[in-house]
Amino acid sequence: MRVLIVSHTNLSWTATYARYFAGRGDMVQVVSFHPDRVPGVPCEFVGVEPFDKYANKQLYLTRAPRVAAISRRFRPDVVLATYLISNGLSAALACDAPLVVSARGGDVRDLYARGDWRNVARRIVIRFVCDRAEAVHCVSGELRERLLELGVSAARIFEWPMGVDLRRFAPGLRPAPDGHIRMICTRKHEPIYDIPTILNAVARLDDRDRVRLTIAGGGHLLEAHRRRVADLGLHDVVDLTGERPNEEIARMLASSDIYISASHSDGTSSSLLEAMACGVFPVVSRIPANTAWVREGRDGLMFTPGRADELAGALRRAIRDSEMRRTAGVENRRKVERDGDLSRNLARTAELLERVVAATRRGAA
Repeated sequence: MRVLIVSHTNLSWTATYARYFAGRGDMVQVVSFHPDRVPGVPCEFVGVEPFDKYANKQLYLTRAPRVAAISRRFRPDVVLATYLISNGLSAALACDAPLVVSARGGDVRDLYARGDWRNVARRIVIRFVCDRAEAVHCVSGELRERLLELGVSAARIFEWPMGVDLRRFAPGLRPAPDGHIRMICTRKHEPIYDIPTILNAVARLDDRDRVRLTIAGGGHLLEAHRRRVADLGLHDVVDLTGERPNEEIARMLASSDIYISASHSDGTSSSLLEAMACGVFPVVSRIPANTAWVREGRDGLMFTPGRADELAGALRRAIRDSEMRRTAGVENRRKVERDGDLSRNLARTAELLERVVAATRRGAA
């Protein structure tokens, strides 16, 4: 196949898709509104620098002619676009080839107050993109339900998570006991991931001398959160590492005891699945994306988003109960092996694209 991928190159799944299809022998071209490259795969940048995910939204409309020119030159058999209201919109406007779009989370859920005109605009864009697409992929059951509510035909919706590399993310040897419980968060320093709630919860722990927290991620709020660590007197407890490569994240997870996420919203969180694959006990916000994977009190613990007091209570329980952590680690690894295997889910994505191409050719014939 000749596969045109319209997706931000700073997102991990873009490189994963591109390398997977290229590794199969498919011809791959990536179009991105972010300037990063995918080594070994042709990429064309159609955005502006510096990249700002919150600005320049009009580019998804105004750069559609450039995307169309790239598509005509490449002549794809199929187009894969991730995020419906950005890359999906550009691809739907620009590309004549069969289109498969992928809903990842915030692109489908309403993020604004009820009655806000932006919600009306989002609904119009989502319906337009999905009507143009031959198939709509989504990464969670919550997103599937939302698409159905928006009027997308159930027959055109396909659901599975991205998944994680089970060879890379696997349980490892824990460090020799030194009296510390090692906690980790691998979310970015962005508002939706609510890092301040995690810091405030750790500051509430009476025995915080027993814990060490690593927050491994970049984001535009990183420096603000470093100042917050100083204000809370957590220098000896919390390490904000900034962005780290996947290989290092896997090693950090394999040597951790507790994984924390305070996200207010998610699709299916690859960060959570990576932690579960490594046998790390999850303490996560009580949102649909997490309840789909974590059985509260059995596989992990949960708290109301934004409630540092509830998170602190859950952390105290997780710190005390080593047997609960051990049992959950074994079960969570099995769960990810069953439903969150990256290699299996990439093959499902390839099969979907091949079916779309075959159906289109039959129709043309």
